[in-house]
Amino acid sequence: MKNLQLMISAAIVVAGFTACSDSKEKETAKMEAASLTQYVDSIDQVKPIYTVENWTMIDNAYQERALRAETHLAMLEAEDKANAEASKAKYAALKATYEAKLKENEKAALIVNEKPDYRQVLRNRLFGEGKIGSDMQFKFATADNLKGIYENFVNTIADNKNNFTREDWDEIKVLYEALDTRKNAVEKDLSTADNLKIAGLKIRFASIKATHRGGTKAEENHEAKQ
Repeated sequence: MKNLQLMISAAIVVAGFTACSDSKEKETAKMEAASLTQYVDSIDQVKPIYTVENWTMIDNAYQERALRAETHLAMLEAEDKANAEASKAKYAALKATYEAKLKENEKAALIVNEKPDYRQVLRNRLFGEGKIGSDMQFKFATADNLKGIYENFVNTIADNKNNFTREDWDEIKVLYEALDTRKNAVEKDLSTADNLKIAGLKIRFASIKATHRGGTKAEENHEAKQ
C-alpha cells in the first residue's frame, strides 16, 4: 500500500512538471510568434529604402525570428499559428516588392553605365560606326579610300564646328594626328590628284580648328567663372 502511494505521488509530480514545462513552451512559442508578427508589421510601416545593404539587414533579422518561431510552431494555439502564417505571407509579399525594386535599380544603373563614351560617339561621327575604337587603329584607311575619309572628316567638322566642346576638340586633334600618321604610311600609293585634294582638306581643317577650338575654350572658361 505504501509503495502504491509513492508511485501515485511520483506520477503526480511528473505530470505537474510536464504540465509546467508545456505551459512554458507554449508561452515561449506565443512570444516568438508575436515577435515575428511585430517585426513584419514594423517593416511594412517604415518607408522602404531599396538598397541591397538595407534589404540584407531586413532579411537577416527576419530569418532569425522566423527560425525561432518555426521551432515552437507545434505548440501554438490555432489562432496564434494562423497569425504567424499570415505574417509569413505578408513578408513574402514585401520581399517580392523589394527584390523587384532592386532589380529595377540594377537595370537603371546598367543603362547609365552603358552610356557611350563621348570619344567613341565622336569617332563614329567622323569615320563611321565602329571604324575606330580605343586602339586608334586606321587599318581600314587605304590609298584607295583615304581621300573620302578626309572629306568626311573635314566636312563633319565644318558642319558641327559650333557644337564641339573643348574635350571634343582635344579628341579631334588626336584623331587627326592618327589619320595623318596613316596617310604617311600609304602616301607612296596615293595618286597625285588625291594627294593634292587631301592637302587642300588639311588646310581647310587647320583653318576651322584655329578659329573654333580656341573660341570654345574661351567660352567654357567664361562659363566656369560665372
